[in-house]
Amino acid sequence: MSDTTTLTPFPALSPAQRLHIEIYGYVIIENVLTQSEVDLVKDTLYSIEADFRRTGELPGPNCFNTSTSETFFRIDNLPHLAPCFFDYIAHPFIVGMAEEIIGGPARLSQSDAHIRRPVENKEDHFGFHRGINPAYSHYEQGLYHFSFVKALTNLTDLGPDDGGTTVIAGTHKVPTDVPQEAIVAAAMDDRSMIHQVEAPAGSTLLFYESLLHASGIIKSNRDRLLVLGGYVPSMFQAWNRYDPDPDFAKALSNQHRALITGEQKFQWTRKLRDLAMPAQSV
Repeated sequence: MSDTTTLTPFPALSPAQRLHIEIYGYVIIENVLTQSEVDLVKDTLYSIEADFRRTGELPGPNCFNTSTSETFFRIDNLPHLAPCFFDYIAHPFIVGMAEEIIGGPARLSQSDAHIRRPVENKEDHFGFHRGINPAYSHYEQGLYHFSFVKALTNLTDLGPDDGGTTVIAGTHKVPTDVPQEAIVAAAMDDRSMIHQVEAPAGSTLLFYESLLHASGIIKSNRDRLLVLGGYVPSMFQAWNRYDPDPDFAKALSNQHRALITGEQKFQWTRKLRDLAMPAQSV
C-alpha cells in the first residue's frame, strides 16, 4: 500500500451525536457503510464460516475463533484476513470518531466479526458486561474522553426483534465499586434504562467499552451479522491475542501501520474540541 496520508475528520461527530455519547455512553450513526460495502463484508464472513465448517481451518495466521457454535460464529483479529476487513477498521470516519473519543491518535486494539443466529430458548436474559474500568477516562474542555472505544457496525437490518446490541444507558461513568449485579438488577426493574440498537444495515454503534452492554436476544428468524473495531490511544497495547500480523503490517503505509501496531506510542498529540464545533466531512 502507498504512503499517501488518508485524512480522518475532526471532529467526526456532530454536536448532537457528541452530546448523545456523553450522556448515554453510546451513539448510533446510520449508514456509515454503503450497501455494497455491507454486502462484501457479509459475504466474506459467511464464506469464512462455510470454509471453517467444511475444513476446520482458520482463514489465515494470527487469528482465532471465540465461538464456533451453530448459533454463534465469531472470527477474531481481522485486518490481514481480507481487504474488506482492513478497509473497515481503517475507515477514515470510524477512525476519526475513535480519535475524537479517546482524545488523540488511535491504534487498533481489537477486531472481530460475528454471525449470530436465533436460539430456541428466547428467555429475556442479557449477559451484560464491560471490558474496562470507567476510571480510564479524562475530561478535556468539559467533554468526557475514554481510553477504549468500539465501533460496531451491523451488517443486517435491525428491528425490535432482531437482537441488536443492548446497553444500560449511562453506565459508562458508574464506578466499579458499585456492584455490577446491582446495576443490572436496577435496570431490569426499569427497562427504560435498557436501550437496544435498531438501525438499517451499515449503521455503526459507537460506545465506550466501560458501558455495560450485551448481545441482544434474537426473537425473529433472521441471522444477525456484525463487524467491530476497538480503538485505544497509541501507547496502549493490543487486547489479548489481537497483536497485528507482522508480515501484513510491513506492507502498509506509515499511517496504516501506525494504526495497526501503535508504533507512535507516546508521540500522542491531543485532539480537542468543544461541543459547539460542527462535524467535519472527509
